[in-house]
Amino acid sequence: MSEQTPDTINIKLQLGDHPMRFIVPWNEEVYYRKAADYLNKRFQNYSNKNKGKSAEQIWVYVALEAAMNLERQAARYDLEPVMERIEKINQSIIEALNGDASQTDNKQL
Repeated sequence: MSEQTPDTINIKLQLGDHPMRFIVPWNEEVYYRKAADYLNKRFQNYSNKNKGKSAEQIWVYVALEAAMNLERQAARYDLEPVMERIEKINQSIIEALNGDASQTDNKQL
């Protein structure tokens, strides 16, 4: 990972049986810790339900669930349909204003 700077902090996280060190921005430390806590809880949950599976297999389940959560979150906050609707509304406003301007010009003639 990159070198520590005044804007970063060196943190140690425990992910399952794996202690890991990261250099992260100060303002993101809490997110890393929450993410590690989430992953560890999900690992524990899957481990309890799948006693015969290896740790590697359990981590695959955890990774898939985390990826699915990210995809769901992205879909919830997809602004493309909103932006398309705003564009249509703007176009309608422009057309209405242009129509009013041409009607005003015709009345003055």
